[in-house]
Amino acid sequence: MSDKNRMEELLEKNIKSLRQNLDELTIDKFIGKTIETLMLIERDEFLEDFNKIKKDKGNGSYSRSLNSLSKNSLLVHIPRTRTGLFSPATLELLKINREKVDEIALSLYKKGMTSNDINEFLNEVFEKNMSPAKISNLAKTFNKFRVAWENSKLEKNYKVVYGDVIFITVRRDDEYAKEGIFIAFGVREDNRRELLCLSQNPTESAEFWKSILQDLKEKRGVEKIDLFVTDGLKNLENIFLEIYPQGEFQKCVVHKQRNILNKTRPKDKQEIAEDLKEVFNNFLENDTIEKALKKKDNFLEKWQTKYPDFKNYFKEIEYYFTYIKFDPKVRRMIYTTNSIENLNRQIRKTTRNKLSFESPERLLDYVFMVIKEFEEKNYMKYPVTNFKYFRKLS
Repeated sequence: MSDKNRMEELLEKNIKSLRQNLDELTIDKFIGKTIETLMLIERDEFLEDFNKIKKDKGNGSYSRSLNSLSKNSLLVHIPRTRTGLFSPATLELLKINREKVDEIALSLYKKGMTSNDINEFLNEVFEKNMSPAKISNLAKTFNKFRVAWENSKLEKNYKVVYGDVIFITVRRDDEYAKEGIFIAFGVREDNRRELLCLSQNPTESAEFWKSILQDLKEKRGVEKIDLFVTDGLKNLENIFLEIYPQGEFQKCVVHKQRNILNKTRPKDKQEIAEDLKEVFNNFLENDTIEKALKKKDNFLEKWQTKYPDFKNYFKEIEYYFTYIKFDPKVRRMIYTTNSIENLNRQIRKTTRNKLSFESPERLLDYVFMVIKEFEEKNYMKYPVTNFKYFRKLS
């Protein structure tokens, strides 16, 4: 009889025996006996192969308590040999199962659950406790992925890069404060979006963006950025054009509109909002920067008596109309930083339940994993087909 047939016969015999006594077995005992049968089969295989070289034989078994599907632990008898060299692969499967619990804990952590909530969930579902310290230690594994990513090369060319800063509470020494998380996403030549930058700094500053952009060019290999879209941070346009002189710079129109409306009287807000919308409504083939500047002048003239300071909000206005230089099919996608807002909402959602992070490093590790998961399921999975029309008009 072949080895395969002999093993199949042994397995069938044991399963039939289990089936005959099924009424007397609980589900835990049934699972336990099945596991023991698999290990006995493994031992027979091991001894047959091993005895071709040296002599060994079975030497009883030892007991181990394992997690079960019920409230009680599962007692399993693990067969052994006299040499002690036999180790059932079935035990490795059980080990993998325990590792899956760790994966579940990390997944829940990434989705925003607190360490205490995760522990309660695991205890309720798997009868397995996991201390907040253990969850925190598991989360440290995120660091190696982030560090590897930070040292990897990026694409040479990006059509558009969106930059933004969000603020999250973090512990630094013995103090807690909201600090800035700098995030930049780029649109690749294949129209997929990719994380380019994830950095942390106590405050938002153009100089810190400078260090980020220099790092992208000198360390990460980004040679060309056609368009950089960000908020109205002062002097950032000069810094970007210094590092990428062939690129274009677009300040977020939505930020500009919001800033202006915050300085208006409630009774005027709706009308001013409509007028501002018209100023920046330049999405047709025949719309030009010259026409947009004329609409801006008409807006200021209309409101100069009530709001003489409005003119201060339109300094360096040309950087708010850069989008008009590009094909009308992509203008709505590049005149604001809205493309990154979905990601920002996901980050805020997952960090909301975590009152603070124990250090800036842990904060970056956590946000990195949240972003990469979002990127995999959204940005890299679904190319933005309209970006195939991305081009500057002659």
